Amino acid sequence: MRTTFLGIFSLFTLLVHAQIVSKEIQSKHPTQVYFETTRAQVYRSLLPNENFLLVPLGQRGHEVPMYAWSHQFGIQAGLSKHFLIESGLSWMQNGEAYSWKALDSDSSYSYQTRYRYLALPIQLKYSIGNKISFNVAAGLIPALYLSYRQDQQWTNPLGAKYDDQIKVNNTMNSFTLSWTCAAGFEIPMNPTLRLRLGLQFRQQLNNSYDPYQDYIHKSMAFCYNLGLSKKI
Repeated sequence: MRTTFLGIFSLFTLLVHAQIVSKEIQSKHPTQVYFETTRAQVYRSLLPNENFLLVPLGQRGHEVPMYAWSHQFGIQAGLSKHFLIESGLSWMQNGEAYSWKALDSDSSYSYQTRYRYLALPIQLKYSIGNKISFNVAAGLIPALYLSYRQDQQWTNPLGAKYDDQIKVNNTMNSFTLSWTCAAGFEIPMNPTLRLRLGLQFRQQLNNSYDPYQDYIHKSMAFCYNLGLSKKI
């Protein structure tokens, strides 16, 4: 999977290099570099793994969405008057949360789980507009697993507070693949700098966990994107 990931990145690098040096391609969209930060409402689908014993979801069936940040930088190259290709490197987070509180005491228990990835989002974009431009995009997000973190908080029946953090999870799949779609605006701030605003949805296609675990877990996220791009 790592070879596939590096191969996709190398292919995109060659495409961008050809775009920059070619004098035959004329586009109203100059090559740009960008940085973007994402505030996402992240969640998951979770099903028993039918290849093994059907283990009930139990407590995990009551998990809820949570918010997480992701960040990416990359390059955008025009292919024609309206079509562009965009890719970059992303520090991406997925996750879910859980919260429980007893009705007859001060007992409570909650956690927030985050899965962190090094991702290579690749999108084909369609853009219209000269000054303020509107664009829609679709693509794929291959990602390599980086780390896991679960922050836990609980109280006992008397209200005493405790917390813990778990950073080890040996059940994770090292590679995930998601599809994504997006829409947004680019607003000029000066002749070379543009503000990027957008909405994005992403849905994981394969299991976050390895094939021998009890559940099939696929992350999803609804994202608010904010960034800057600069002509080069």
